Amino acid sequence: MKRKNQVILSLLAAVSLAMVSAPAGVYASNAAASAVQDAGALSFVTTAKDAVKHMEAAGFVDTDGSKLQAVILSYDRAIPASSVDTDTYSIDDYGTTLRQEDLTQGKDPGQIKKVYVNDKPEMDAKGGTSSGSYVIIEVNTDYQTGRFPRSYAITMYAGVTQKKAIRAEKGIILPSDEAITNYTKETYVGYDPQTGKPRAPEYYNYAKEGSYHIRGIEEYQLHTLENGTAFHAVHCFDEANGQYWDLDLPYALYVPKDYDPHKTYGLLLHIHDAGSMSADPRLALTESQAASNYASEDFQNLARKNGLDGVIVVCPAIPEFYAMDEAHPHYELRMARDNWTLSCAEPAIWQLMDHLTRQYHIDPDRIYGSGQSMGGMTIMAMAAQRDNYFAALLPMSCKWGNNFNKDYPFNGTAYYNMPADGTIVWQKDSHGNPVNYNNWLYMVSDDNILYLNTAQENTEYRVLYQDLAGLTIPREELLLDSTTTARKRNASIRRLTARPNETGIYQAVLTGSVSHMSAWFYGHGTPACYEWLLKQTRKTEMARSKLPLNRPFALADQQKKDADHIYSVDPEDPSRIVYYPTGLPGAGTEGYNSPVTALGSKASLPPGWTPSGKD
Repeated sequence: MKRKNQVILSLLAAVSLAMVSAPAGVYASNAAASAVQDAGALSFVTTAKDAVKHMEAAGFVDTDGSKLQAVILSYDRAIPASSVDTDTYSIDDYGTTLRQEDLTQGKDPGQIKKVYVNDKPEMDAKGGTSSGSYVIIEVNTDYQTGRFPRSYAITMYAGVTQKKAIRAEKGIILPSDEAITNYTKETYVGYDPQTGKPRAPEYYNYAKEGSYHIRGIEEYQLHTLENGTAFHAVHCFDEANGQYWDLDLPYALYVPKDYDPHKTYGLLLHIHDAGSMSADPRLALTESQAASNYASEDFQNLARKNGLDGVIVVCPAIPEFYAMDEAHPHYELRMARDNWTLSCAEPAIWQLMDHLTRQYHIDPDRIYGSGQSMGGMTIMAMAAQRDNYFAALLPMSCKWGNNFNKDYPFNGTAYYNMPADGTIVWQKDSHGNPVNYNNWLYMVSDDNILYLNTAQENTEYRVLYQDLAGLTIPREELLLDSTTTARKRNASIRRLTARPNETGIYQAVLTGSVSHMSAWFYGHGTPACYEWLLKQTRKTEMARSKLPLNRPFALADQQKKDADHIYSVDPEDPSRIVYYPTGLPGAGTEGYNSPVTALGSKASLPPGWTPSGKD
């Protein structure tokens, strides 16, 4: 009896809707008659819950990471285009959870922008077809956030509710109070490096695997622990404890479809930041637009214009913890720690790079490095370990400096210096002279570097180059506000890199509405950065002299206390200012130690510290 009542109610609703929405006169009568005639066919009247057979989220990688672009609903019947509009549905997605204060640009994130039908399960720039069984709900992506979420799966979740009845070609689809979803609610417990303990639980909606696709990264090969294709690195030194480890390094690899071993390719290494440490390479591909851009036809065409047949791109995925053995089930792999030490993941990356240069036809003069935050620090350290190995570097929001005294027991822990074995770490520079790779500031002083950072994030190298060698690094300020555009940023980068320069280093300083992540959000959204990158070759570095900094550091008689030399200001007492030490003109950077901080404590060492100093 209950089931029969439900059918009758559905039938009455269909008849009522047909009479209200159909043209007057004969058509309404025919619609009602048709409803009665098809009363035995339950497919005539149904609900959204039963009519929608599949839901898929379509995304892409924007400047601030992966983003939902559309939801595709697959119905069990054809739907006329005229029967749906933006009022037919309501949506819940990651964008709609954001507040205006979470944005640096735009408004109304994730809101429905366009609704149309299509005869294929895909978006259509022309607005779809006159009839089809797929309803495409496009959402607003014209905004930018100040930070990226924990995972691409969070950005790909969606819940859609059909609010209005739809008159399909075969019957009526009634609205439903129950949302159609593609996600489950999960608990995320992160690791806090400041305390060494788990963070408080966080709760997110995660899109189910297989319920979404993200455009721009589909051509990357995923080499993972799960599928057994991660790169097996052996005998990797770790500066945290002086031990050697074997580990499997996950990575994503892009190889142009038309790769030909008889042609010549560039190789680009991109390293993610510490906020995206994971064994899942897709996280490295979606936390910024870098990987998506590097695999794009625009970037590959730009490489061809600069004499290459394409660029192969490798993106290692560094797990936060790795099960080394029974005694070390949660071994921390954070690289380029803030005391300038490197984990065993860094030599593992070198082994992967050597593997790729053997496997593919790579031009040794056209190998590039790109990285953000931890990744930027790592490529700078790598550039110091193998002199002029990279043709150019694109580090963003990162520090770079020296630590000659890793064995000094800072904050109760002594570290170890990676040996210059002549293979992973070179013993001589590119001209055959003995070098100490710990002297980053000397080793990279002839490199091609376009460095993007926020104001005061890292000015030490610039201060030392000016004080010791009388060299001014060309700088350009990029003011970011609600009106900034890629065109304006491109103009700034082109002005910067066109300026006369005694070395190959340029600095773009981001000001205005920025955060730590802004440098890579906006940097990878500025194509002029790539134009500069692909014009550089190793030959220009080889032809350039390093700054004369391979000599002991010495303090100048007069210490500058100006804005450029400020290292830090105590937020509780602004009168307490720590300055970068002013170096004696003509001195070098040997023995100069960059400032050190200890994650998990308040311990720190000031710029230019010596082992005789106090913790």
